[in-house]
Amino acid sequence: MGRLVVVRPTWQHLAELRTRIPAMVAVDPAKERRLHRALNPYFAPSLTERVEYTVPVTGQEALDLVAMTPSARHVGRADLEAGGLLPTRVTVSVLATAYRRR
Repeated sequence: MGRLVVVRPTWQHLAELRTRIPAMVAVDPAKERRLHRALNPYFAPSLTERVEYTVPVTGQEALDLVAMTPSARHVGRADLEAGGLLPTRVTVSVLATAYRRR
């Protein structure tokens, strides 16, 4: 039988970008509750693991990380490239949950 695996960011995910760039969108604290409520009628969680590590990034990689988030609509590329806002390391922090069908 298969499993549904859902990966979502924790409040520490890309924290270095959010602390340096005020327009970055934060992780919604209610996201976890909404996810479980939406899946509960169909799936039951069987295992959750936290994955967290820090990685070095170049300026271009930091720009790419911003571009792949909802913040891309709120932060201009010119704003990011000016003023040395980009970090040289970022934290990857996610929760991965395996769900089984009810």
